[in-house]
Amino acid sequence: MKVTETAIKGVKIIEPRVFNDARGYFFESFEERVFQREVADVHFVQDNESYSEGPVVRGLHFQRGEHAQAKLVRVVEGCVLDVAVDLREGSPTFGKHVAVELSDENKRQFFIPRGFAHGFALLSPKAKFQYKCDNYYCPESEDGIAFNDPQLGIDWKTDISNAIISEKDSKRPTLQQWIESQHKTDETQSAPKRILVTGGNGQLGMSLRNLVNTTDSSFLFTDVEEMDITSADSIERVMESFKPDVVINCAAYTAVDKAESDTSLARKLNSEAAGLLAAAAKRYGAHLIQISTDYVFGQSLLNTPIEETTPTAPLGVYGMTKLEGEERVKAAGCSFTIVRTAWLYSEYGNNFLKTMLRLMSERPELKVVNDQTGTPTYAGDLARVLLQIAENPGKSSVYHFSNLGTATWFDFAREIKRLGKKTECRVLPCTTADYPTPAERPAYSVLSKAKIARDYKLDIPYWRDSLEKCIQNMEKQ
Repeated sequence: MKVTETAIKGVKIIEPRVFNDARGYFFESFEERVFQREVADVHFVQDNESYSEGPVVRGLHFQRGEHAQAKLVRVVEGCVLDVAVDLREGSPTFGKHVAVELSDENKRQFFIPRGFAHGFALLSPKAKFQYKCDNYYCPESEDGIAFNDPQLGIDWKTDISNAIISEKDSKRPTLQQWIESQHKTDETQSAPKRILVTGGNGQLGMSLRNLVNTTDSSFLFTDVEEMDITSADSIERVMESFKPDVVINCAAYTAVDKAESDTSLARKLNSEAAGLLAAAAKRYGAHLIQISTDYVFGQSLLNTPIEETTPTAPLGVYGMTKLEGEERVKAAGCSFTIVRTAWLYSEYGNNFLKTMLRLMSERPELKVVNDQTGTPTYAGDLARVLLQIAENPGKSSVYHFSNLGTATWFDFAREIKRLGKKTECRVLPCTTADYPTPAERPAYSVLSKAKIARDYKLDIPYWRDSLEKCIQNMEKQ
């Protein structure tokens, strides 16, 4: 299939490869693995079909909040003009739209992410319209804006003055009216949550610091000097003094290879300390956000994005001790959110990005593994999500978060070279067998983000975009 990016980020046009012969034609209309790899990492749960006759206009519709939907739409009979309007808060294209003609002849499909209003107008006497949704229909969350709002400037390619529309659509607010309704706030807002962050000097802790006002008394960032997470007494003193509503545990033993020979310390920091924090969170009624890893999974046979319910099977000590930490958190009886992430990097601390930049400046040639596939994750993006969870923890759950897209370590390194300072270093691919390490790593550890994107209405950036942002930040330092 051919995937075309539109002028609005995330909105895409898909054209399937059609096989024609004397009998007719055949094409693959949807294949989840290919779609998640090439278009978007979403999981569709509902298929819908509508039929219309006459000069019909439907829209512009969307579902609010946790019931927001991404859609994959196509026409199987007739022709329509399909329109998506960007309503994502903070989007540089907010209020802009993309319009595409869909028909049974061109067989195009239109992918619309969450955060968009959607509608279509018939360009043929009748049309049959099909669409997939990544969230279930919820009538209580229905919302919409006026399809004929002059501010939107949509050319519907038909005479909308004679359009057949529903009574509900005839009463939709304009975009400006809808915006004003969203900004009406309750004057009696609750006090901000008190948030305790462990590992405050690590790359994730520093990324969190960068997002908040560090003089804000509702945040307390600690490192081992302020709170030793391996000591129940030290944890108790800080919890009693600060009385947090939420604890974000960013502290961990992350030296994957060294953990193979330093099992005791890895277990103490990744497993036992998580249990101590969870027990303290239980006593003080705090919600614990525990950071975990893709390395709790073993070798994947399917090479499809790994869901939260996939059985775990860690290959090394690091993954094993992080999984033990998850189990201790669950067993403690506290309210918790476990967030598994992968291939973390940032402007801070030691990480793959910084190592590659240093080695590229020192060596004429660099070989990087090209048979391990995952997703590089910018700690700044993860930090934003953690703060969002902290403000609205919800019920205890396990989530996966990384940036979108897939890459090998070689792909990651090659992109670092392209975006970083000019270097003559040649970056070459190699195999895992060419570069043996003490710890075995999974060949495929791409995480599915569908659940966390759905529950927290996330517009997750692609890894290349976030890498470029991180490198730009580093150049400003």
